Amino acid sequence: MADEETEAEAESTTETTAEREAEATDDVTIDVEAIDEYEQRIDELSTAVEERDETIEELRSVVEEQSEQIDKLENQFLDLSARVADGRNLGVCPECNGPTEKKERLFRADTIECTRCGEVIHTY
Repeated sequence: MADEETEAEAESTTETTAEREAEATDDVTIDVEAIDEYEQRIDELSTAVEERDETIEELRSVVEEQSEQIDKLENQFLDLSARVADGRNLGVCPECNGPTEKKERLFRADTIECTRCGEVIHTY
């Protein structure tokens, strides 16, 4: 009878140990899945950060190009304004940097045109 009780305790201990190991295995599986999801999320975020950095660099280069173009156009405008203001109605074409002059017409609107390329710079 004592042997039977010992065997019953051993079996219950074995069953309890087996249940604990099964639960531990389930916990490990869940942890592995969570780790995989976490690593995937890290990869996604890293990719998003790299794309954002590339976009920022592209935007910076566009801003630099536009700033240079604005400076160039501003200088040409100031030159054109200075030449027109001197009374001779001459200026500089923003397209070809050729001389411009004011054309006064009887039936159409007056214009400032480039004498080299024919570009109409301004219409009054």
